[in-house]
Amino acid sequence: MPNLYTDLEIPQLEISLKQPLGLFINNEFCPSSDGKTIETVNPATGEPITSFQAANEEDVDKAVKAARAAFDNVWSKTSSEQRGIYLSNLLKLIEEEEDTLAALETLDSGKPFHSNAKQDLAQIMELTRYYAGAVDKFNMGETIPLSFDKFAYTLKVPFGVVAQIVPWNYPLAMACRKLQGALAAGNTVIIKPAENTSLSLLYFATLIKKAGFPPGVVNVVPGYGSVVGKALGTHMDIDKISFTGSTKVGGSVLEASGQSNLKDITLECGGKSPALVFEDADLDKAIKWVANGIFFNSGQICTANSRVYVQSSIYDKFVEKFKETSKKEWDFGGKFDPFDKDCVVGPVISSTQYDRIKGFIELGKKEEKLSMFQTSEFPVDGAKGYFIPPTIFTDVPETSKLLRDEIFGPVVVVSKFENYNDALKLANDTYYGLASAVFTRDIKKAHMFARDIKAGTVWINQTNQEEAKVPFGGFKMSGIGRESGDTGVDNYLQIKSVHVDLSLDK
Repeated sequence: MPNLYTDLEIPQLEISLKQPLGLFINNEFCPSSDGKTIETVNPATGEPITSFQAANEEDVDKAVKAARAAFDNVWSKTSSEQRGIYLSNLLKLIEEEEDTLAALETLDSGKPFHSNAKQDLAQIMELTRYYAGAVDKFNMGETIPLSFDKFAYTLKVPFGVVAQIVPWNYPLAMACRKLQGALAAGNTVIIKPAENTSLSLLYFATLIKKAGFPPGVVNVVPGYGSVVGKALGTHMDIDKISFTGSTKVGGSVLEASGQSNLKDITLECGGKSPALVFEDADLDKAIKWVANGIFFNSGQICTANSRVYVQSSIYDKFVEKFKETSKKEWDFGGKFDPFDKDCVVGPVISSTQYDRIKGFIELGKKEEKLSMFQTSEFPVDGAKGYFIPPTIFTDVPETSKLLRDEIFGPVVVVSKFENYNDALKLANDTYYGLASAVFTRDIKKAHMFARDIKAGTVWINQTNQEEAKVPFGGFKMSGIGRESGDTGVDNYLQIKSVHVDLSLDK
């Protein structure tokens, strides 16, 4: 029998924990059916942390059977009030384990603990509190009068068994956005964490059990996307699948649904979000927001404002101040330790991602010969892990790969525009449509932009601020459907129409 737990020490915070390593099915940790494992690496050091069990098709089928049995026999008969109690119990446990969960995020993904991972946990608690309080207020139908002797009514009912696939950039926050909404709606869940960052969700599974959720309601199946993700996408007894990740893989999930049982789909895919800075904007405020919008989480954010367009009359001043702010406020910290309070920019997730981002930087510098600024020398001297300094390319043409492709790292391109129509055309010139931002003191211009931009989220005089109450999702190739807010429950419900005849028999 393989070891299904390991002891982890995080000396920077004096935290010791028993880390689960098994698959979580039917409220128990178990080995994978073939005994295969995945090694997870600390991106700040490049050193292994531990290895956990890797699920395969047989394990996925086992989890689906557990979820189906739990839905049919228990969860579909559980009142919305009781589901709210379970979520309230979960909230209390998250609050108690806040530092441990945040520490696991930092250890496994490289997020700076104080400025990033703790912020993720604050959002997770807000979201859980929201769904715990609202769970019995969303799944309402309506009555529809039709005639004197006939009426109809609708019911909002859960899909049943839901599969969820979450990415590595927000391992636990993204999982909770999906998981809590699906549970509030009355579904049972099989959730797959990213192979780079499975530790926090496996530990979170222990809280699910402690909160009292019945066996089979939540199942966690870590493993490779090519195996577990594919098995979830094609499984004939999964009613819905929700995926967050790259546009390419999202297309594969959509295709798998079409080739299996036409399971309902929610996709949140890539982005190349624009930020527009007009000449009447509060420049210092705009620069702080823009820097946060691309360098936070090392730029590994689907909504990152990776394309910045600045009105030509203030362009030079913006670029100069943007460089100064980036160098002053976005730093690795001298120890290259994400647990250190001075570390604001952590490493990127892996050597693969490091090489990919480095390739874009080299392309822009050498082949496209773009003007480039970095906050420190690169490669970064003294860093063992995958640290990439905040990087700014200026005067970038629309034909540049750096402007067209999603880099998913701390790399931003800055270009000019002349007027509103010019800015809007540039902002909409992309296959993506996840998010956008505009900086201006002109309220008319701000709301015109909100009307005209083809993106699922618009921030006015801010960027990358997400709230539990507000729907989130993308236009175009950035996705299908919405999560968070009331849509975070509606997204996991389907409508049933009931026709009633009251006419007297003749």
